[in-house]
Amino acid sequence: MKKFESCAQKLNSMREEQLFNFKQQERQLLQTKLTLLKGLSFAPYQPHAKQEAFHAAGKLYKERLFLAGNRCGKTYAAAQEMAMHLTGEYPDWWQGLRFEKPIHAWAASVTVESTRDILQKAYLGDETQNVVGAIPQGLLLDVTMRRGVSGAIDTVYVRHKTGAVSMLGFKSYDQGREKFQGTSRDFIHLDEEPDILIYEECLLRTLDRQGSIILTMTPLKGMTDICMHYLQDETDTKKVIQASWEDTNHLSEEELLRLKKSLRPHEREAREKGVPSLGSGRIYPVEESDITVAPFDIPESYKRVFGLDFGWTNPTAVVWGAYHAEEDILYIYDCYAASELSPAEHCVNIKHKGDWIPGVCDPAGQSASQGDGISLIEHYARQGVQLTKADNGVESGLMEMLDRMQTGRLKVFSNLTDWWREFRLYRRDEKGQVVKRHDHLMDATRYLVNSGIYLSKLKQVNKKKIQRDNHWSTV
Repeated sequence: MKKFESCAQKLNSMREEQLFNFKQQERQLLQTKLTLLKGLSFAPYQPHAKQEAFHAAGKLYKERLFLAGNRCGKTYAAAQEMAMHLTGEYPDWWQGLRFEKPIHAWAASVTVESTRDILQKAYLGDETQNVVGAIPQGLLLDVTMRRGVSGAIDTVYVRHKTGAVSMLGFKSYDQGREKFQGTSRDFIHLDEEPDILIYEECLLRTLDRQGSIILTMTPLKGMTDICMHYLQDETDTKKVIQASWEDTNHLSEEELLRLKKSLRPHEREAREKGVPSLGSGRIYPVEESDITVAPFDIPESYKRVFGLDFGWTNPTAVVWGAYHAEEDILYIYDCYAASELSPAEHCVNIKHKGDWIPGVCDPAGQSASQGDGISLIEHYARQGVQLTKADNGVESGLMEMLDRMQTGRLKVFSNLTDWWREFRLYRRDEKGQVVKRHDHLMDATRYLVNSGIYLSKLKQVNKKKIQRDNHWSTV
C-alpha cells in the first residue's frame, strides 16, 4: 500500500512538473510570437508639425531640405520616411510621397563613421544602447557589411509589402563623388551637408526613375552652395522646411535654456533655428532677433535719408533709413534693388518713396562715363534726385554698423526679405577680405550709416495761416 502511494505521489509530481514545463514553454512561445510581431511592425511615430510638413511636401517636390537646429528630429523624421518607402507601409495620417513598388535607395552622411554611428543606428537601431531602428527587424532579409570598417553596413535588403525586396545602401561623402555615379535610385537621404558636386550627382541618380532626394542638415557652414541652391534658386521642384527647438515636442524648458546658454551667439542661430551661420567669417556676428523690429508707421519726428549703391548687371541698391535723434537709433525701413535699369527709371522708384528724402551714394558715381562724359551723380541730379558722396571707408563703416547693432542703435524691419537675405550672405573669405557677392544692399546700408545720418532731415510740412476769432493761427 505504501509503495502504491509512493508511486502515485511520484506520478503526480511528474505530472505537475510536466505541466509547469508546458506552461513555461507556452509562455516562451507567446513571448517569441510577440517579439516577432513587434519586429514586423513600426514603432509608434508621432511627428511634430514641422516633421509632418516635411513629409507632406514630398507629394509635390522632388527636392526637399529639412533645415533645422540640432536635436530637432530631422534625421529621425527622414529615417522614418525611408522605412515607409522601403516597406510600402504608410500610416493612416500619411499625405506625402508614396512608392507602390520596392525601391532602390541610398542613405549617406559626411564620413563612414558618422554614417555608421548616426544613420545606421537611426535606420536599424542598436541593441547595446536599447535604440529601436525605423526599419522593423522582422522585415530585414539580409545585411552585407562594408569592408575595412568595423561594424559598418554596406547594404540592407528589406521585405516590401508586395513580397518583393527593397534595397538600401549606406554611403559617405568622404568616398568621393565617383562612388555616387553610375546607378539609378528611387530615393536618397543625405544627412548633413554634402559638397555641391556630390549633391548634384545624387540628384542625377534620381532623374530617370522620377525619384526624390531629401537633405537633412544644420547649416553650420553658412550660406554655402547647397544653401544657395535651396534658399536663393527657388523653383517649383524644391521645398525648404525650417525647424527650431521651439518646434520640437521632446525638449523641456530646462533643457532648452541649458542648450542656449552653451552656444556662442554666432552659432546659436544655426544650432537653434536652422539659420545658416557664417562662423568666424561672418561680418556681423549678432543674432537676427537682436536687430529685428516689426514694421511700424514712421513718426514725422524721425528724420529720413537713403543710401544708394550703383550697379547695372549687378543691381542698383537703395536702402531707406529713419533716424530717431533723441535715442540715436537708425531704423532701416525699406529697400530696393533692380538690375539693368537706367538712372531715370531708378529715379522714378526713388522719388516715389519720398522726393524730399536726401540720399548718399557710392563716391565712384562721380566718375564721368566713357559714353557721354556725364557722371552717374549728374544723371540722377537731372532727374531730380540729389546725391551726396558717402565716406567709402569700408572697415570703419563695417565697425560703425556692428557697433550700432551690438548697442541696439540699428534696427531693421522684419519684412525686408532682400535685405535679410544679403545680411545672411555677408562674410569674409579665408584671407579676411569681404566677399564681394550679393552685397549691394549691405554697401548701401554702410553708406547710409557712415554718412547719411548726418544728412538726414525731417519732412517739411506746408504751413498756412487761418483767422480764428480775430486771431491768426498757423496750421
